[in-house]
Amino acid sequence: MIEFKPSYEVYRQIIRDIQKTGKECKYDEAVNKDEFIIMRHDVEFSLERAYNLSLVESEMGFTSTYFVQITNNSYNALSKRGIDMMRDMAYRGHIIGLHYHLNGQTDALAVRDGVRDQLRIMSEMVGLPINTYSFHRPTKDVYYYKIRIDGTYNAYGSEYFTYAENVDESTDLDVKYIADSKHRWNYGYPNYETLIKYPKIQLLLHPFSWSEEGWDNMNNFYHLIQEKQATLIDTLDDEFLRFKEVRAEVERKLGANQ
Repeated sequence: MIEFKPSYEVYRQIIRDIQKTGKECKYDEAVNKDEFIIMRHDVEFSLERAYNLSLVESEMGFTSTYFVQITNNSYNALSKRGIDMMRDMAYRGHIIGLHYHLNGQTDALAVRDGVRDQLRIMSEMVGLPINTYSFHRPTKDVYYYKIRIDGTYNAYGSEYFTYAENVDESTDLDVKYIADSKHRWNYGYPNYETLIKYPKIQLLLHPFSWSEEGWDNMNNFYHLIQEKQATLIDTLDDEFLRFKEVRAEVERKLGANQ
């Protein structure tokens, strides 16, 4: 198994290899193409890390699609800060989509209606046309890959994704799928040799796994929690005058417990 080193420098090399193939595409562009490489990011725990990854891409003259949740317990996409970040990402050419959390739903029609509602809410709140979506931890009983909504693009639609059970790196698929789920490479590694071998490829990378340092699983979670803690402290400091009186002591106690 190839070592998973999720550093920005590793990601820059992946981008260089994609650019070398000339097959970079967005979902709306890939529909009628015989060859494409779609880069997709599902934003799970940190919109800030997604934003930072988008800056790395922009430095490389590269754009991709970021699927953002609006029912996430770890970040608020519809806060002013969240909206500002997404608008800036879109201004730089990235596509903002919806990462739909099933939240226990198993009825495909209810899921379809939920996606449609959240696309509308997100579009209105963020002020961007949002018509692309993916699913968070999809289950086969929902038939997520068959869901269709007029005027939208499902990242798991048959144009971009081949559904199959018990897939491994050698499974023959119409669309090659590579993901970094569980902080490891699944179904292959996106180097140049792989990227030119398969005509159609969809890559899924989770921004919360990626950093300048390329931390391992434990250290990645440790630093992610520290970042979220710092954001909460800054928010409390902005909102409550009385927190300013105790901030230094709170930070001292937090430091002592680490």
